[in-house]
Amino acid sequence: MNPFQRTLVAVFDATAMVVFAYHVTGGRLGDPVTDHVMWGSAVAAAVAAMVVVTRGPATIAWVAIGYILYAGLLVLESPQLIVTSLAVALIPIVPRPRESLALGVVIASATALAVRSGLPLPV
Repeated sequence: MNPFQRTLVAVFDATAMVVFAYHVTGGRLGDPVTDHVMWGSAVAAAVAAMVVVTRGPATIAWVAIGYILYAGLLVLESPQLIVTSLAVALIPIVPRPRESLALGVVIASATALAVRSGLPLPV
């Protein structure tokens, strides 16, 4: 996949997450858990897209993917399939740290677990 195609896919994924977050929240802030999951994932997708567009540091993109995985899998009682699918869709297009997919997956997993243990969720 050439850089232009990667950029298009990354921007599409980020835009899809923003539209989904807007749809779920109604464009309003009010429910702390939903806002945390949806808008946080939208921001993380935008960060990952910016890394792709600017050919920035791979680690930042994988941290963003980790946050999206956290939001999709570890926050609510049932997995959020759309959010999790976004994270999976970003994996092939973001740069790999030190050209290693395994290192990227480790970074994303560690981020998801660190965010889960470090951010208390409101009840």
